[in-house]
Formats: sequence, structure tokens, C-alpha cells
Amino acid sequence: MSSAALSCIAAVLLPAGNAFAQAPAGAASDPKAQGAADSGDIIVTAQRRSESLQKVPIAITAVPLETIENLSLRNIDKVALVTPGLVFDTGYSYTLIYIRGVGDVSPGVGLETPVATYYDGAYLQRITGTAFDLMDVSSVEVLKGPQGTLYGRNATGGAVLVNTANPTQDFGLSGAAEVGRFDHSQIDARLNVPLSDNFAVRFAGRYRHDGGFLKNVVTGDRVRGKTAYDARIKARWTPTSDLTATMLFEYQREVGTANAAGRQEVQPPFCVGCAASPVAFTDFYQVAEDFRRKDRMRSYNANLTVEYDFGQMTLKSLTAYRDVAAGITDDSDHTGAPLFVFDASYGGKTFQQDLNLNSSFDGAFNFLAGASYLRDDASQRSLLYGSLFGAPYNGVTRPVNRPEGNQAQLTKSYSAFAEVYVKPVDRLTVTLGGRYTHDTRYLDSHINALGVQFNNPGGPLDFVQRAKYSKFTPRAVIAYDAGVVNLYASYTRGFRAGGFNTPSWGPLRAPILPETMDSYELGAKYVSPDGRTRASLALFRYDYKDVLVSIVNNSVRIVTNAASARGKGVELDVNHRFSDWLTMNAGGTYLDAHYTDYPNASQFVYRRDAQGNITGLMVGTVDLSGTRLPRAPKWTAFIGANVEAPLSGDWIGRLNIAGRYSSKYLFIAGASGVLGLDYQSPMFLANMSGGVGPRDGSYELGFYIDNLTDKKYYGDKRTGTLGVSSLPSLPRTYGLRFKFKY
Repeated sequence: MSSAALSCIAAVLLPAGNAFAQAPAGAASDPKAQGAADSGDIIVTAQRRSESLQKVPIAITAVPLETIENLSLRNIDKVALVTPGLVFDTGYSYTLIYIRGVGDVSPGVGLETPVATYYDGAYLQRITGTAFDLMDVSSVEVLKGPQGTLYGRNATGGAVLVNTANPTQDFGLSGAAEVGRFDHSQIDARLNVPLSDNFAVRFAGRYRHDGGFLKNVVTGDRVRGKTAYDARIKARWTPTSDLTATMLFEYQREVGTANAAGRQEVQPPFCVGCAASPVAFTDFYQVAEDFRRKDRMRSYNANLTVEYDFGQMTLKSLTAYRDVAAGITDDSDHTGAPLFVFDASYGGKTFQQDLNLNSSFDGAFNFLAGASYLRDDASQRSLLYGSLFGAPYNGVTRPVNRPEGNQAQLTKSYSAFAEVYVKPVDRLTVTLGGRYTHDTRYLDSHINALGVQFNNPGGPLDFVQRAKYSKFTPRAVIAYDAGVVNLYASYTRGFRAGGFNTPSWGPLRAPILPETMDSYELGAKYVSPDGRTRASLALFRYDYKDVLVSIVNNSVRIVTNAASARGKGVELDVNHRFSDWLTMNAGGTYLDAHYTDYPNASQFVYRRDAQGNITGLMVGTVDLSGTRLPRAPKWTAFIGANVEAPLSGDWIGRLNIAGRYSSKYLFIAGASGVLGLDYQSPMFLANMSGGVGPRDGSYELGFYIDNLTDKKYYGDKRTGTLGVSSLPSLPRTYGLRFKFKY
């Protein structure tokens, strides 16, 4: 057995944990949640109600605000540091989420990922704009495996639930400021104001600047940095003990410096641009691109949640609206030659309305029922220019004539769901549920004449397509509460809607089919009588059909259906509090996820001349049956420790250490073909933070170190007809932080 595997197993066997004993902020508004919090329990909302983590028959990792702040988990993708089985890469201006090997490398506008993200209960329809900061959140929950009943479509892999902090009836003012490497600066402010006995508001804001950690040796610029502004106001009104209304308004804005800046990893004949402009960088954190541009994103969010407690039933209404606009530019040849720039603008407006009715009867029967409506108006404008298209540019300005595609995609989704919870005997609960979803998609496209000539000769300039999808996704669970141990067995079906590729340069022969997953899981959750030790174990298997994969077709990367795949594995998490000053936690996942039938996979093969000499790459087909799924490492493990030691007087010192190991995984199915370069080698990442301050927490002076061992690794790596491009991830970063609260 390899030393890496032994290291992983050792980490799993150490005292460890899948959650941190802290209830979400705002839990006090729910008496049941407050009672659990007072007993040191961990509260989650994985089943659309506040429950003890130990009682929920789902594999979950819950990360509270304290852990997010202590480990400097600024962005949502950083949650992967403390979540085995989760691969959360940030590429370009969006996040790539994979749970247990299930995810998507390049979904377009109107084609969602198979891991659903919910923000205060509202579904985030598109991945553009979801690489957001974790500002004033109460918790993040990662639900593993299909969530097709309660969290609907597009949750074949799982769901990520982000819960922001609710206003409370206590006045509070808190903030933080930090400075660090690569010209990093960040200011956070939070203000909670009770305006009456039943009305309170909470303000939160963040300014963040990162100067860029890559050097472009062609232009001399620092790239892959950003400046971001976030502002949120949240109001909570409780006119009676039965009625609660919570309203959220939020604005996010970000300006990035060449978010897609990347390295060219190969030389001629595979690097086309290298013949005209040889790669000039000499360091892992250098790139050589001739294109310069700012990438911008902004979003507006509104969310109204109203709950009414009838006594033994609670009715909940969620109304949400989100407006996102973003732009991304990619010097696609990743050289100093002006060959190919992909320049796209994304946008969309999403409206969502949910109604849930949840019972809390004293007897052996309870239920949860609901209905949901979603309308998404999405658009994408795609521009191609460079000498490859006869559309030269000056490094900054777009040329007037270039291939262009404009697509508008409308999605309407209706669904209804219900679950019943029956206790035929004491301690035994049987859950039966299902969801029916009906989706309709409309694609309206316009392409200029140059674009048609480039990629679809003789095709129409304008075309409209429509597709409809309907699916029933059942769920069945048997759970037994044995006191300190809770056991469960579950079957769940997940469903991801199909759709259309964007950008598209001509009508597709057929829409993309939906993918489905049947998942089976056995689990056990343990908590010691004194509450000092918690552990969970999950064994799972899934059968995956019509898997959506990313392939290259006519030099353009598109999404299509593969045949089938299968995954199986085991997850173990343990948390143990050794003393009042020391807590350790860790977890591990073993995963075997591979294609069971994928005979005609699109892959790159050698292109040869008449004499048999290799002249570059071309697209061919190979059989990938039996190969591993992308971003599905065989082993992942996490280990961490929290130390809070008394110092002189009323001061305490705090030290947090967290490390994550991942075995090798592929970025693209089959590593994209003959070169086999699209993979991440085994890696171990570690973060450390600490601070000193008064015991009452009124202020703290601290530090953070991310990527403690200065590991060189990638956020993405892809082979194309022009070469192999890679996105290096952050090196070691460090800084000082000051926090206060009043």
C-alpha cells in the first residue's frame, strides 16, 4: 500500500469530526432549535426544518461561523478544506462543485450543475457569480448524495446550503480588518439593531481586495486578483409568537484582473501559439498572455421568508429574486500570440416561489409537503476574435468584425413534493416521499454571418428550440434511534434537467437528455453520553445514467450525455473534545467512481502527417468504460485541531490547524486523451490561524496562514487543439487580523 494511502488511513483513525458543535446564528427564534443548542447539539436544516444533526438520516458536513472565521474560509470553495468527499475548485469566475465524484466541468447558461446551491433557502440557478464570499453566515451545510425529493432538480450529487445570520433582539456591533500577502486587505462590519420588541434589522458589509498572485511576463501585470464589495440588510419581524417574516436585500460587485489567466503547459507541436511566441515564463506562478482585460460581476438578491405556526403545523413561504450579470475573457491560446480570445457576457434574472407545510404532531405520523415554481431568464453573448478568425485585436479593444453568438434561454420549472414520517414502533421511523418535476426550456439564438461560416457553414442565423422534461424522484428511509447511536438505510433518486449547450453556433440535433441517479446508503451516527465524542459512518453506492460530460466537438467544448457510471465508497467522521482547551476532528472518504459504459468518448489523439510524424492534436474517440470519473479522488481526508489555552489574567490564546489530503484525480474524463496531462497529483493542504485576546471576546489580534506548506496545485487543467492550459491555485498566503465585538 502506498505511503499516501497509509497517511490517509491514519488521518481517518485519529479523533475527528464532520461538524462543529455550534448552532446556527438565529436559531433562538426556533424553540426546538434553541433547546438543542443549549444542550450542545448541532442544528441543521437538511430536511427543511431545524433538527439535530445526529437525528438526520443524511450524510452531512456542517460548518458554523466560528470555524469559517477561525480558518479564514473566505470563499465558499474553501469549505472543501473541512469536507472529505468534496472537491470545490474555483476556475474562471465560477465554482466547480463535485461531491462523491458527481459534478460538471463546464455547464453553460441555462444548464445547471448536479450539485445544487441554496442561499437562505433560495436556489442559485447558475454557477456564474456563485464564487461568493462567506460574509456573516451562520453555517454552511454540505449534503452528500442525491437530494431529489426535498431539494429538487439538479441535486444528483448533493446540495450546499448557505445560511446567513438572522437579526436578533440583542444589540450588537462587530467587525474585522486584515492585511496580508499579495496586497490583500479586507474589512468586515456587522451591526444588529432591535428597533422594537418584535422587529430587528441586521447590516453586514465587506470590502475585499487581492492584488493578484500571478505575474504576466508579457504585459507585466499582476493577474488573478480582484476587488469585491458586498452589502446586505436583513430584517426580521415577529408581530405575534406564531408569525415570523424575514426579508433580505443584498448587493454584490466584483472586478477581477483576468480571472481566466492561465499557463500554457506544453511546447510545439502541441502548443500552436508557441511557434509565434515561445513561452517565456520561468516560474509556476507566471503566465505569458498578450490579452489584458477586467472581468466584472454584479448581483442583486431579494428574499422574503414568511412562517406561520398553527400549533401542530407550520406553513412557510419563500419568495426570492436574483439578478446576475458577469463577464469573462479568456486568452484561449495562453501565449503572447494574438490567436484566440473568448469573450463572453452572462446574465439572468431568476424568480422563485416555494410553499412548504410541515407538521409536528405528537403521534406516530407526520408529514412535509410543498410546491415550487421557478422562472429563469438567462442570456449569453459570446465573442471570438484573434488571427484564427481573421479578427485581430490590439490586446485590449474588441475588433468590430468577429464571430458572435447571442443566446437567450428561458427555463420554467414546476414541482410538488411530499414526505411522510411514520413511527410504527418506538424508536423506528419510516420515511416515504417523492417529488414530481416538470421543466420546459426555450433557446432563442442569433449568430452573425462570420460565426456561422466559422463553425456551422450553411446554417441559419436565427433559430429557436424547445425541450420538455418530467421526472418523479422517490425517497425511502428506515431509521432507528438506539439512544447513543442512530442507524439508517436509505434509497434516493436524483434528477438533473437536460437542456441546450450555450454558446451554440447552430441548432443541435437533439437536446441534452436529463441525467438520473439511484443512490443507496447505510449510515450510523454516534454521540457519547457526555457529548464529548461524535462520530458518523456512511456506506454508499450509486448508479448514474445518461451522465453529462464535457467533450470537444469541432474545436468547441460542449456538454453531452455519456452512457452510465457507478460509484461506491465509505465516509467516516469523528469529533472528540479531549479537554476544555483541546478539540480534535477529522474525516475521510474512500471513493470508487468510474464509467461503466462509455464506448465513444471524445478524446484528443495525435495528428500525423503523411510520413507519420506527430504534428499536433486532433479529436478522436476512445472507449473510457472502466475509467474514473473526473474530480473523484480515491482518497480524501481531513484532520484538524482547536486549542484554546488560558494566558495571564483574563486573556486566552487560540490556535487552529486544519489539513486536507487528496489522492490524484482527473480534471477531465480520460485526462483528455493521449497527452494525459489533465490531472491533479496527490496533495496535502494545510491552514493555520490563531489569536490572543480577552476571554469575553471583545477583541482579538490574530494571524492566518493558508496553504501552509506552499503546495503548488491547480484549480483546473484542460487540453485543447491549441495546447494545454492550466489555472494555478494560490501559493502560501498569510496576514494579520484584528476582530472586535460590542
